[in-house]
Amino acid sequence: MIDPGTGLTILGSAIGGAKVAEKILGPTADYIGGQLKEWTEKKVKNTANIFRNAENKLGDKINEDGKVPPKVLKGILEEGAWCEEELQVDYFGGVLASSRSGISRDDRGAYFVSLISRLSTYQLRTHYLIYHSIKKSFDGQPMNIAESNNRKEMELFIPYSTYKNALDFNQQEIDSFHSIMTHCVWGLNKEDLITSFRYGSQDYIQKKYKEANESGIVLQPTNLGVELFMWAYGLGQRKNNDFFKSDLQFNNAQNINITETIPTKKKNAK
Repeated sequence: MIDPGTGLTILGSAIGGAKVAEKILGPTADYIGGQLKEWTEKKVKNTANIFRNAENKLGDKINEDGKVPPKVLKGILEEGAWCEEELQVDYFGGVLASSRSGISRDDRGAYFVSLISRLSTYQLRTHYLIYHSIKKSFDGQPMNIAESNNRKEMELFIPYSTYKNALDFNQQEIDSFHSIMTHCVWGLNKEDLITSFRYGSQDYIQKKYKEANESGIVLQPTNLGVELFMWAYGLGQRKNNDFFKSDLQFNNAQNINITETIPTKKKNAK
């Protein structure tokens, strides 16, 4: 029988103590076995970064009774170990924190681990930009993300200049801007993380949003898009519409440069 302490010792030394992993996972910590002995130092470090991120998001809640379902841990160990990008670590850490509850069968986090794993770094950063912008524009308003009419009222215009700044493109990426941008919007739409989008020249966008002052993207948020954002911040147990409450704020920990995004329905914008 594999001693679970072996894996916990390896992971714990990277985190700063095996007790941290045990507190986060609860009884599920017993699933961490000797397989970590075969991991490279880099894989252990990447996984440790996710656990530290989850610890920070849990705060004092880490001392409450709870556990992370084994399916969620399986996804974190299999997918998170390969993630070096800070934003990916941030999302996986949030899902790990969100998954810790007193409901043993609540393995929704496994779905979000899989979803995050399917998204490219560009798509994930685009999601981060969009939902920070939606929060900024409609903070404190009685919006219902589950209502199609409300989602239409939250339509957003993202100028290409804003998008390039937010994704922090280098020159090689600028040269491939169109293919990267279309990869992001079509991919996010496929995963139901945005809807009703269009992109293109200023003249084309003005058919949808007359006040567009440059080329860009027009899109609407989705219920799943908000839900993923909440899970990424360790708030997966909260209602999706809590996203709009003014007393709930989301730190831009990645320091993404969001210079200007514009709600197309200005009467509802903050």
